[in-house]
Amino acid sequence: MAIFDVNLNLEGYPIPGVNQNLAQIAQGLQQRGIEGGIVFSARAEKVDPLSGNRILKAMLDGTPQLYGGLTAHTNRVDASLQAIKDLLGHKRIAAIRLVSNEPLEPLHPLVADELLNACRRYQKPIFLPTPNAACVEAALHLAKTYSMHKFIFVAMGGADWRTAIAAADQAVNIFLETSGPLDRAKISPAIEAIGSHRVLFGSNLPFRDPLAALGLFQDNELSSLDRRRILYDNAVKLFNLNESEA
Repeated sequence: MAIFDVNLNLEGYPIPGVNQNLAQIAQGLQQRGIEGGIVFSARAEKVDPLSGNRILKAMLDGTPQLYGGLTAHTNRVDASLQAIKDLLGHKRIAAIRLVSNEPLEPLHPLVADELLNACRRYQKPIFLPTPNAACVEAALHLAKTYSMHKFIFVAMGGADWRTAIAAADQAVNIFLETSGPLDRAKISPAIEAIGSHRVLFGSNLPFRDPLAALGLFQDNELSSLDRRRILYDNAVKLFNLNESEA
């Protein structure tokens, strides 16, 4: 069965030599039977959104199975706005991720508004960090305010996954990404509440091995249709991957 991982990270790992380039990431995915994925830049998150995103975009040409995710930072707005203007229209940049200096704190709505307004013309899916219930509530507010965008709740609320499922049930433009705690109990309720067509497989490589993340689906009694949607089909449709390849 084809697999596409929507949450991969370039650099940022404490062990030197791990995920330093896209070739390493592609090779690691291939060894695990994963066809491709979306990669975000740790440099864009931790250092400079403009240079980090530019470096990521330049690397994509040599790895056709990988797509880029642009990182916009709420504490580095000017550089993020320039990165959006310069890069988000590129066909190999499949999505955008909003981050802040405090990953466990909700995104500030006023600053997030400025970045989301800049994304309107591109209509690419937007990743929002939702490691806990407070972040889920802030993300739900953004999803309802910007109903023209499609939002992906990264880690689907962490240990508060029930809150994330309830939020997604309130807005059809919300998708849940599965890279939070390895809790098998969260998959079936998510499918029952919002349907398997709004759940996406993500591992958060290199901070978690994709094989461990895949265990959530191997250990669940899912239909072949649900499994295929979550692991591959939903990503192809949401990110227009066939169109990008064409």
